[in-house]
Amino acid sequence: MGWPSPDDDVCRAALDGSVHGVLARGASGLAGMARLVGDGAMYLLIVDVVVHPDHQGAGLGRRMVERLVRVAGTRRVQLVAAGAVVPFYERLGFTCEASHLMAYRTLG
Repeated sequence: MGWPSPDDDVCRAALDGSVHGVLARGASGLAGMARLVGDGAMYLLIVDVVVHPDHQGAGLGRRMVERLVRVAGTRRVQLVAAGAVVPFYERLGFTCEASHLMAYRTLG
């Protein structure tokens, strides 16, 4: 995808700080993952939904997102999606509520 790869320590801290995470395994090992992050009370965000290309189209992403929504219970769940993946999330019941994503990115 061309995204930067954080250091292992950063990845470990991010995973440890997750509210919940799910892994999908295939015959040859890890096939996908997704995380739920937030304050654990009001704000929950689904992030890092990734499925290895060899396993895409088999329902793994759908099952992982559905699991995270179940874990969230009655709390509001949000995510950021753009382009080709928007219909995927709409089929899972998500709706587009805003047209702008703003980010502040530090360098270094």
